[in-house]
Amino acid sequence: MKLSVKTLKGFQFEIEVKPEDTVCDVKKNIESFRGQNVYPAEKQMLIYQGKILVDDTTLEQNGVMDSSFLVVMLNKLAMINGVVRAVVVVVVVMVHYFPCSARDNDAPPPPPPPVLRPNSGGLPATAVVTPEEQEAINRLEAMGFDRAQVTRVFFVCSKNEELAANYLLDHSHEFN
Repeated sequence: MKLSVKTLKGFQFEIEVKPEDTVCDVKKNIESFRGQNVYPAEKQMLIYQGKILVDDTTLEQNGVMDSSFLVVMLNKLAMINGVVRAVVVVVVVMVHYFPCSARDNDAPPPPPPPVLRPNSGGLPATAVVTPEEQEAINRLEAMGFDRAQVTRVFFVCSKNEELAANYLLDHSHEFN
């Protein structure tokens, strides 16, 4: 089956895959098509309908069908993966051996302050965007997120498309 692959910069290309291919196989396919120095498989993150695909799952398990499209982005954490794993291990060990028994676990934590505040007067908020910014919003929306949420996050992230994409992916569980 053929899949369209889109980058965050708007570049689009097609690859040939099988439904039983794993996400890892697809990443290697993209790497061979785009080049190891441009999109190395170990640094790729594939997104389908707003969800990050796990390497050892198949396209079929993720519901990816013929003529679908995936979004590919480079994961900056992959560059320091060993360091991140070491930090996670240290945190897990500390939590296991030094539990926070002094803290009152029955009291819920206070809610975080809102990031976005409604404007005063109840008037609709308007914003002027350039054609390039509109294209960036469209690409973020194409990742499978709601347009209103994408627009809010895009502005909160100071119109930084990559930062907005990372925020949307990291906080996708909060949008449902």
